[in-house]
Order: sequence, then structure tokens, then C-alpha cells
Amino acid sequence: MFMLTLPLLMRSIPDKTDKTDKTDIPMWPKKLLLTITTGIFFCCAVTMPIVAKAVLIATGDGTGNTTAPTADPGFDNVGTINGTTGVYVRNGWVITANHVGAGPIILQGVTYNPIPGSSARFQNPDLTFPDLVVYKLQSKPALPDLQLADSAPVLNSLVTFIGNGRNRGAATTFEGNNGWLWGGGRAVRWGTNRIALESAVANNTQSFVTRFDDIPGSPPGQHEADLVNGDSGGGAFTGSGASAKLIGIIFARQDLPGQPPSTSIYQDLGIIVDLFAYRNDILAIIDQPDCSNGLDDDGDGLIDFPNDPGCNDALDSNERGAPFECDNGVDDDGDGDIDYPDDSGCESPMDDSEFAIPIPTGLLGAGFFALVALGLLSRAPDSVAGSPPSE
Repeated sequence: MFMLTLPLLMRSIPDKTDKTDKTDIPMWPKKLLLTITTGIFFCCAVTMPIVAKAVLIATGDGTGNTTAPTADPGFDNVGTINGTTGVYVRNGWVITANHVGAGPIILQGVTYNPIPGSSARFQNPDLTFPDLVVYKLQSKPALPDLQLADSAPVLNSLVTFIGNGRNRGAATTFEGNNGWLWGGGRAVRWGTNRIALESAVANNTQSFVTRFDDIPGSPPGQHEADLVNGDSGGGAFTGSGASAKLIGIIFARQDLPGQPPSTSIYQDLGIIVDLFAYRNDILAIIDQPDCSNGLDDDGDGLIDFPNDPGCNDALDSNERGAPFECDNGVDDDGDGDIDYPDDSGCESPMDDSEFAIPIPTGLLGAGFFALVALGLLSRAPDSVAGSPPSE
């Protein structure tokens, strides 16, 4: 069972109004401690949070935004993990929600497998663990490096969500609030929202919160997004291009009390891991050089400097060694297999050729070995034990 503990300094959720920003959210008069369990309604005037897995957008027919936005913060770095989502950061590392877990990730149609034993979690000061995990891939995608948040979330900041999005279904209403049914089909999709609560703790995870609002008209409201069942592990970004920052990882949502399942209703909340809160711990892992990170990055059975021959020193960023064909990351013999132990022509990572020596079989093989034996005999010394060598 997925337990979510949410001590929030909550802001009230006013009745649905058309607005262009969220600065009008007043503070609740006291701190609320809300304990939430998936599948069970929790007390007070809030409902259960559901593991969030997809970005649903309010604009158009709900099927759009499946290619990078003009102001792209890192669309290609977001991929799918067994129907959920993960974000490729840099140096081979993926970050996602812990309940998604470490698994093969599909990025731009290519599947990348994790290095066994590479997943790492983080610990809060109270020794609990947030819903966040990183793990390393066996090969590094040719994608740009992402920068992590270098400051705390700011109230009312515009955020771009990218996740494994659900298509939107028919329009619906619930207790006077408009919204949408969830439709069939999903794709990696982007949408926008604004930070409605900049600091919260949910499921032992330092978080920030967004709210799905009815904002008609031109930007920023035209891409207003809700986080729905299907998008855990997706990214929350600010900025674009070189100024883009990955500031959060999507991991939960919170419905209105009594809200029907599989619906997105205006006023629903999205709950996102605050990556700034974990920045130093994340960087301490993902920025380690390959040759001193304790992992077998190139899969040859040897780990780090000085044990792996591909490492020049402990600061080397790659365990593969260019001098050795069987450890250089290249398919030198063109057989589709690369390096030791995957290429059958490699006897060790230090083998200088991926080409296997052909060994004949059958009658031809028998004749070949007979000739080899005769050749060896002809090279044998003609002396016998105890006799002096011939002149």
C-alpha cells in the first residue's frame, strides 16, 4: 500500500473562478497534518492522493503537446519506464520516483538498460526516505546535460511538466467544478502550471504543489496541465534552453473530496518532489567519475581505477579504454556485439582484437589439427634425455 503523509501549511482552494494567476490563494489559519493512504479517503476536506503518472492538458482536444515546445526545457530527456516516466539528467544517470523504480528507459525510441546495483536513494535528516531514486544506464544517451534547481521553488512560478501523458476524454463536472474524463491512450506530453504552494512534505518527501485551474485564453493558461494516473517520475522544469532547470519530479496528486475516479477536475492538486531540497545529495552521486564510483560502468567485470584497464586514473570519466579493441566501446569487427564480455572474439577487456580466430571442423578440421601436430613434432629437439645435443 502506498502511504502518503502530507504535513502541509495548506492554502485554501477558493471556488472556481476565471483568473490569470494564483496569487489570490489565501493561507489556512493553522497547520494541518493529513495522513493519506491510496484507496482510502483521508480526513478533513481533502481526498486521497493518487500516484501521478501522466500530464493531461486542458487545451485543444487533449492529444497535443507531444513534441517539444518552442521554449524547450529538455523534452527529449524524458522517457518511459514500463508505462511510467523517468528523466535522463547526465553522465548516464536517470532520476525518477522511487515507486517507479530502476528499469529500462526508452528515450527517443531507444531502450537503455540500467547498470545492476546502481540505484541509490536519499535520506532525510530524520532518517526517512523520500520518494526519489537515481540509477545509472549501461550506455550514455547522446542527450544534453540537464541542470538541477539551484534555488528553492518560488510561489506562482510557471512550471513545464513533461510526462507519459494520458489523452483527455469528454468534458464533465463535479460539484460545480468543470473538468475532464481521462481518455484512452498516452504519450510523452508537456503542459504548464504554476506553483500554488512552495513548501510541503508528502510521503516523507520535501515537495511543492500545483493546482489545476480553469484559465481560458492565451498563455500561460492555454497549456494548463493536471497530473493524472500514469506520469510518476516525470519532470517539472523552469526556463528553457541553456537557462532550463529540472526543479521537480512528479510523484502524486490530490483529488477533491468524493471526486469520481479517472477524472481531472479544476482545483485538483499535483505534488512534485522539490529537487533543490535534495540537490547536494543528488550531485554527490551523479557527478562522480566513472572510474571512482564503485560501479562496473562498462560491464567487463572490473570496477574503477586501478582495477579496470580502461581507467587512466580515478578521475577518468569513462571505464572504457581506447587502446584495447575489447574495451573501447566500438563494434570493431562489425558483428553487432561490442567489447568483452559481449563479443565472442574477446577473451578479456585487454584483448587487442574483437576478431575471433576461425577453427575448422569436420574432416577439414581433423586434417588441420593433424598438420599442426606434425608441425609441432618437426620442431621437437632430436636429443633424448641424458644425451648431449647434436653438433
